[in-house]
Amino acid sequence: MKFRYQRWMLRAALLYLVIGTILGLLMFLGYANPDFRWALRFRSTHVHLILVGSVIQTIMGVALWMFPRRKHPPYWTPEREGMALFVVFNLGVILRSLTEAWAWAHPVLYRAALSGMILEILGILYFAFLILQRIREPKPVV
Repeated sequence: MKFRYQRWMLRAALLYLVIGTILGLLMFLGYANPDFRWALRFRSTHVHLILVGSVIQTIMGVALWMFPRRKHPPYWTPEREGMALFVVFNLGVILRSLTEAWAWAHPVLYRAALSGMILEILGILYFAFLILQRIREPKPVV
C-alpha cells in the first residue's frame, strides 16, 4: 500500500491553499491600489480554492489515509478508485476556479462553471461512498 492518491490529494490541497492565499493578497491590495482592482472579481474563486480545494480535499485525503480498514477485501480503497476520486474532484475545482469569475459573461463559461460544480458534487458523493465502507463501531476493549 503506497497511499499514492492520498498524497496527491494533500499536495493538491496545499497548492490550492497557496494559490487561494495569493489571490486573497491580490484582492486586499485591490482595495487601495487601482492596479490590483481586477483581483476583486475573484472573491468567490478565492473562497472556493481555500474552502473546497484545500480544506475539503485535505479532509478527504486524511480520512482515506487514516480511517480503519474495510471489513472485507480489499481492505483499503483501491488505488484506481482513489485516483478516480482525485481526478473527478480536482477537475471540478479547476474548471470552476477558472470560469466562475466570468460565468456571467457568456453561456459557455456559465456551463463550464456549472460543470465544475457538478464534478465537485460527484466527487464528494463518491468520497462519501468510499468512506462509509470504513465507518463502523469500534471493537470492544476486553
